[in-house]
Amino acid sequence: MHPLEQLRYVARGWESMDDLPVTEVAQILAELAEESPATLLHACRRLIEYFPASGRLWWLSARALSAPEPVGGIWEAANELLEDPTGKRLAAALPAGGGVSVLGPAADAVVSALRRRRAREGGAPKKNRERDRSSRGQERQGQEPAVVVVSALAAGPDALLLDGAAARRVPGLAGRERTVWAVVPRGTVLPEALWQQLLIRARSAGGVETLSPDCFSALAGPNGLADAADIFSSPTCPPVAELLGWRS
Repeated sequence: MHPLEQLRYVARGWESMDDLPVTEVAQILAELAEESPATLLHACRRLIEYFPASGRLWWLSARALSAPEPVGGIWEAANELLEDPTGKRLAAALPAGGGVSVLGPAADAVVSALRRRRAREGGAPKKNRERDRSSRGQERQGQEPAVVVVSALAAGPDALLLDGAAARRVPGLAGRERTVWAVVPRGTVLPEALWQQLLIRARSAGGVETLSPDCFSALAGPNGLADAADIFSSPTCPPVAELLGWRS
């Protein structure tokens, strides 16, 4: 199967997933970079057009397009995403014994954190594991969760992009003095120029909203709980010109 056809196949499959299928996308981009470097930019743009709200996709594309040696750069960036310590740090930060509720689609870092936490506290029945990926997976009836976690789709210098339904619930939870954490995995934070491009395309597609970091009790990233300045001040991809505006 030609890499571009594989790309379409992965894109269709991704529609039923919550997070970027890093390995599959990196494999296809690396094949394109090796066989037809001129096609790499087209592939990155097409993926972004399919999923404009995925900060990690913008991040991976920017790293791929800016690498002096694209194939090696793609796999280096993919490995950084795959080895993201956010899940491990989040698991350590969650209060022991307290209930946790997931609001909206869950990033892989959140799923990883909940699995680590369950393992630390003695495991859980297999039939309950799908609760990790959905806000429908609440704690026991009548029990107030100690923490509500929501995954950021992307982040810029002063805001987070979230699933629209999840974002609309955050102010109400904060008004009831509930503890709400935003999880900002590695690759989610973009430099200003890419962030503005993402917002234009993601808002046009719909289904997303932005919130200030001040709406949350805490932010969790690759270094664990941190303030907004620490998380937003260090995007690790460049604002490549090839992604700063193009016609579909």
